[in-house]
Amino acid sequence: MAGAGIADERWTKERKKVIIDSRVESANLLFETVKKENINLKGFISASGSGYYGAFTTDKIFTETDKVGKDFLGAVCEKWENAAHQFEELKVPVTILRTGIVLSEKGGALEKMRLPIISPLGSGKQYMPWIHIDDLCKMYIQAIESNLIGVYNAVAPEHHTSTTFSKVLAKSIGRPYVGICVPSFMLKLLFGDMSKILLEGSRISAKKIEEKGYSFRFETLKKALNNV
Repeated sequence: MAGAGIADERWTKERKKVIIDSRVESANLLFETVKKENINLKGFISASGSGYYGAFTTDKIFTETDKVGKDFLGAVCEKWENAAHQFEELKVPVTILRTGIVLSEKGGALEKMRLPIISPLGSGKQYMPWIHIDDLCKMYIQAIESNLIGVYNAVAPEHHTSTTFSKVLAKSIGRPYVGICVPSFMLKLLFGDMSKILLEGSRISAKKIEEKGYSFRFETLKKALNNV
């Protein structure tokens, strides 16, 4: 799960390299060490991101079989996953969880969303794949105990746009909701190229992991936010 924060700093050329290298080189180090020491692993489980499919808004609901997106986030996730897939050369089963926005009581995206006034971003129509941290942890446990192999989307089954997410968030934390969206140009000025992850987003399917027997504890955003 090692990796520099995607949204911690502006995406300069240097920062992009740090984001990629912190994921790929750490996996490479593990791979080379396991290979050199001839360590017998029962499995290799790696995080990835729902950004694998690219940061753009569409009516499509993405599943694990869809192609990688042709943007920076897509490239990050593809290189990260390829580094994990190296372990298959050693006959080690590989599991990858493509993770959405993780909602947690401490830190993470939610801490940055708790503003005095809650408003949608950009068009407000972009989707925000999300998951409660307890469900994410349970997925890792199931991956270990049930020997899940392959790629799975680690997102909740309920889809929300920036607008609907903001409304539920405002109500859950008792803050005023203003329906006037934060302008796209303002976010682009503040965050540069990184603004894409705020202004674009698609729906991601959770069906595959549910078909493997996973039952969400927090399947709705209201339930998740009220908990955290």
